[in-house]
Amino acid sequence: MKKSTIALFWALAIVLTLATSVYQRKTGPTNPKKTTITINNKEYKLSFPRSATANRNTITLNIADTSANAQLIYRKYPTNDAFTSVNFHRKDEKLIADLPIQPNAGKLEYYVKINDQNLFEEDALIVRFKGEVPAGVLIPHIIFMFVSMLFAAYGLILAIANKKNVVRYLILTLITLFIGGFIFGPIVQKYAFGVYWSGFPFGYDLTDNKTLIALVILLINMLFLKKKIFRITSIIAFSVMITIFCIPHSLRGSELNHQTGVVETAR
Repeated sequence: MKKSTIALFWALAIVLTLATSVYQRKTGPTNPKKTTITINNKEYKLSFPRSATANRNTITLNIADTSANAQLIYRKYPTNDAFTSVNFHRKDEKLIADLPIQPNAGKLEYYVKINDQNLFEEDALIVRFKGEVPAGVLIPHIIFMFVSMLFAAYGLILAIANKKNVVRYLILTLITLFIGGFIFGPIVQKYAFGVYWSGFPFGYDLTDNKTLIALVILLINMLFLKKKIFRITSIIAFSVMITIFCIPHSLRGSELNHQTGVVETAR
């Protein structure tokens, strides 16, 4: 291939990978919820966490208006416990309140009352607690998963364009996916939620299961290496992998059963 063609294909692969990564993160259930409220004719943009740790369990409202007061109303999730209410306290131009720390994979549902405005009362926010994951584990996990997606995107483009080296990128995708998803992935899961694996056959965690499905699809495609339909099966395999990795991150993830103390799959 010409260098210009290679550069174009890599550029397209990078754009596809970045778009997929951003989409599945932004649409995930642990991505902060953003909203805007008006107090005394002034708008304030607010962000509410849906993921927390023992060191990052504070809700911060960037509201400089000193006439504003707020309450945090919460309870364990999923339970029928009565809601508990605590007041936000002012620190400079912010209102601050702490969520009560939960065990790994423990969840709370909460909403916030600011003056006479109830935010999310009808559809309470769910925040999940996780353990701190060492950078030496988390960073390699993210890098290998991203690179596996990049190789898959490039392999898909090569297969669609009927170019050579599809096999090379199929193998590279498999290697990086295995390292990122099945070596570093379970270690990240253990640090964060206390279990190594909550996908099939132990649970229905979509993040674990979509990684497993991608691996199986790619391995099946290896069976067609010397077949005439290899180009078609490669297009299908790479497309399936990219599609399932568009599934929102952390959807149907690990969840602590507050009654049994066992980490299960979210409902």
